[in-house]
Amino acid sequence: MGDTPLVLISGKDVLEAVGGHESYVRAHALAVTRLGLKPHIFCNGRRTRTTTADFGVVHHVAPRLPVVAQGPLLARAVVRFLAGRPGPHVIHGFAIWSVAGALAARTLRRHGIDATAVVSAYGTRAYEVGAMQDGLEHHGLSHRIRYGAWLRWIRLVDDPVERWGYAHAQVVLVNYESVREILSSAYGPSFPIRQIPYTSMDAFLDDEAPAPSRCPEPIARLPAPDAPLVLAISRHDPRKGLNVLLIALANLAVSGVPFRACLIGPGRLLDAHRRLARNLGVAERVAIPGRVDDARPYLDRADVFVLPSLAEASGSVSVIEALRSGTAVVASACDGIPEDVTDGSDALLVRPGDVRALTDALQTLLADTALRERLAAAGRRTYEQRFSAAGFVAALRSLYADLGVREFAPGAQTSRDLT
Repeated sequence: MGDTPLVLISGKDVLEAVGGHESYVRAHALAVTRLGLKPHIFCNGRRTRTTTADFGVVHHVAPRLPVVAQGPLLARAVVRFLAGRPGPHVIHGFAIWSVAGALAARTLRRHGIDATAVVSAYGTRAYEVGAMQDGLEHHGLSHRIRYGAWLRWIRLVDDPVERWGYAHAQVVLVNYESVREILSSAYGPSFPIRQIPYTSMDAFLDDEAPAPSRCPEPIARLPAPDAPLVLAISRHDPRKGLNVLLIALANLAVSGVPFRACLIGPGRLLDAHRRLARNLGVAERVAIPGRVDDARPYLDRADVFVLPSLAEASGSVSVIEALRSGTAVVASACDGIPEDVTDGSDALLVRPGDVRALTDALQTLLADTALRERLAAAGRRTYEQRFSAAGFVAALRSLYADLGVREFAPGAQTSRDLT
């Protein structure tokens, strides 16, 4: 790791949270390290402190507040960190937290320090609200009431904040045409959008021998240990469609299809989905453990990976991790997912929210070992061709070089090296 700093603004705590956002930020930090730069990640914290992690230096800024208030606090922390260092500086924000990067870059430029704000966009908060509202139609009145105030806050407060952050960034990065279309529809076609490859943090482990792992306890407790294992890695929120998956699994159970299932991830609907599994009579064969620190031991034992989302806006880190692990994938054909995989070639794609289609796809895969193996092998090839760490690192090097960064490690790859 070099000494030249490059600032990443996560907002969400990269040491505690385990979602796709945090994983993608850590992937950037690992790429920055490979470029010979030193990543400094700024995020919320219970107390203000600095921690050195294996992927970079993490700056926690307290207290934890909504982004409209936390954004300026993060921006001030970034300005204090960079003010005594000569530029040019690249400040790379993520999603709505780009507002902090735009504020910091503007302040530094006012003081004569060259600074550029970059944002990685996955969609818009307004798009997420629409997807959440669609998902809530499948849940009871109590959940619609519980989510109502939060969704109104997103629309009235978060959406304008995010719009400002994107509008004041010098470059808006996307990984998918679906995200480009969402941004163009929301903000107009004049945004300075640049598309780069997508990858996951686990891609940086490809050169390492896989470490042996014990069977996770939630899987070990399931009956019928020889039955194929269905795995979902997802937050429990309305747009992720996990209730659709549970109903599909209940249909399989009624039809006598052998399977085990495990749905890992935290979320506001976690308890509701556990109740739904009990009400559907599948709680004994479907483990719902909540958050886990490491999904890889679960992927190592999965026969089928499922992403039942109603909307994603972009693609899915968990799908990429499933492709990497060599697990057959069933996913909703929404947003960026069809840009990553092709139905019948390296995955099975189904219409979002279609219980019958998801049931049929799962039944087909669970009954056909050869098909699972063919899709898994094709998925691994797709991963190697499109989601490697090398391609991601090269794309970031070209981006940062265009923005004035010069002190890369000797031999750091460029996108030209990969062609």
